[in-house]
Amino acid sequence: MPDGLVSAAEASRDFPKMLREVQDGARITITKDGKPVAILLPADASTADTDRSTAHRRMMELLAQGLPLDFRGGVDRDDVHSR
Repeated sequence: MPDGLVSAAEASRDFPKMLREVQDGARITITKDGKPVAILLPADASTADTDRSTAHRRMMELLAQGLPLDFRGGVDRDDVHSR
């Protein structure tokens, strides 16, 4: 069972097999009525996804703040990180 989709019924029936495959690095999306409802992935991957999501959210907040209207350049590294 490579990375892919499985139904909830199949996931229930084959959970031990799926768990072994995820342990080996597979990522499995579980569906119900054809719609994704859960993702089974290695534990260390979920931490990376969380870190990535946090970084993305922070970047979007900084972009939304923008630069002041009277900005004339001259931003240094410390100034950028102080926002």
